Amino acid sequence: MENEVKDVHILAWTAGKGWGIKREGSDKVIKYYKTKVEGLEAIMKMSENQKTRVVIHLKNGKFQKFDNAMRALASAKENPDD
Repeated sequence: MENEVKDVHILAWTAGKGWGIKREGSDKVIKYYKTKVEGLEAIMKMSENQKTRVVIHLKNGKFQKFDNAMRALASAKENPDD
């Protein structure tokens, strides 16, 4: 039985590859990014264009609250050296 692809994009860390975006229910990664900021920017565009929800993981695999991720993205853009 094949996995059902959901209307959710997931951003998660993969050791040795970086931050990857995939659709929930799919094993195929759409694209990897070197930084979480790049991944967050990309997943937000994908989500907006395809009208999907977003799930973001921390490096340890736990879920990150969406509002925390958006604050982290804003902070990283304001303070790129941090």
